[in-house]
Amino acid sequence: MQATSIDAVGNRAPCRGRVPGRRAVFSRILKMLIATLASGALLLTAAPMLAEMWATRPPAFPRQDVNPLTELDLPFEDVAFPAVDGLTLRGWFIPAESATPDTPAIFYAHGSGRDQRSGLSLVPALHRAGYHVLLFSYRGFGQSEGNGRGLTYGVGESQDVDSAVCFLREEKGIQGVGAIGYSVGAVSVILSAARNSDVGAVVAVAPFTCVSDVWIANRPAFLPGFILDWTLRLVEWRKGFSRSDACAVDEIGHIAPRPLLLIQGTHDGHVPLSHTHQLLAAAGQPSTLWLIEGETHDSIRTHALEARLPDVVTFFDAALQH
Repeated sequence: MQATSIDAVGNRAPCRGRVPGRRAVFSRILKMLIATLASGALLLTAAPMLAEMWATRPPAFPRQDVNPLTELDLPFEDVAFPAVDGLTLRGWFIPAESATPDTPAIFYAHGSGRDQRSGLSLVPALHRAGYHVLLFSYRGFGQSEGNGRGLTYGVGESQDVDSAVCFLREEKGIQGVGAIGYSVGAVSVILSAARNSDVGAVVAVAPFTCVSDVWIANRPAFLPGFILDWTLRLVEWRKGFSRSDACAVDEIGHIAPRPLLLIQGTHDGHVPLSHTHQLLAAAGQPSTLWLIEGETHDSIRTHALEARLPDVVTFFDAALQH
C-alpha cells in the first residue's frame, strides 16, 4: 500500500522521500573510509601485539610436588632468592659430587617461552665434569614470582641473572661462576656479565644484537615498518623497558678479558648470521665463534649444544678451573 500526503487543495499525492544531497553522501563515504582505516590500523597493531604476547608467554609449570629433576637421579635443592625489585626467584641447585671451596658453578639462562626445565638436559654432563649447576626461572616464569609484565628481551632478565650470580656467590660461597644462555637468555647473560665481573666465563647461544634489530629481521612481509615500530613502542610501554637497554652489541665489549664463546646455527631463521658477526666484532678478546652448519634457532639448543657439551666443558675448565 502506497503512503500518501495531502496537498494544499486537499488532493492526496504520493509521499516522496528526501533525496540525499551530494554533501551527505560524501560525508557517509568519508565516515565509512575512516572507520575502515581505523579498523585496519587496529588490526595491524593488535595482531603483532597478540603474537608477541603468545610467543613470550610462560609455559605451564607442573605442580610443586612434581619435579622433573628427580628423573636425573641426582641430589638437588629447591632454592629461592630475591630479585632486585623484591620478587622471589626460584630454581634448582644441583651440587657437585665432590665439592671443594674452589668448585665452580655453571648456571643456565633460558630462552623466551621456556623456564628452568629447559636446562635439565645440560645437567648430567656438567655434573659429571665436577661443576655445581643452577637452573632458575625469570620473574613470571616457572615458580618465580612475577609482576605481570612479561619478557623484556634481556633487560629485566639480565637483572634476574645478576640475582642468580649473587645467590651463588653470597649464599653458596662459590667464587667461580660460568653462564650458559640461549636466545634472550644469551642476551641476558651478555648484559649481566658486561656489568658484573663475578661472571667468569660466558657461553652465548644464538644471541641477537638488539631487540629492535631482531624484530625487524622477523617482520612479516605484509606488515609496514611503521606499524612494527609502533607495536614495539607499545610493548616497551606495557612492559616498562627501553629498547636501547636491550642491545647486547653495545655492551658485549665489557666482558673482556673474560672468555666468551658465541654459538650460532647457519640456518637460524630468527637471528640472522649478521647479528653473530656484529657481536663477535664488538667483543673483546678472548672470544670465539662456533658456526654450526645446518642448525636452526631451535636445534642449535636442543641438538648442537648438547652434542658439543664436552667441548663446552673444556671451555669452562680453561676459564674457571685454576
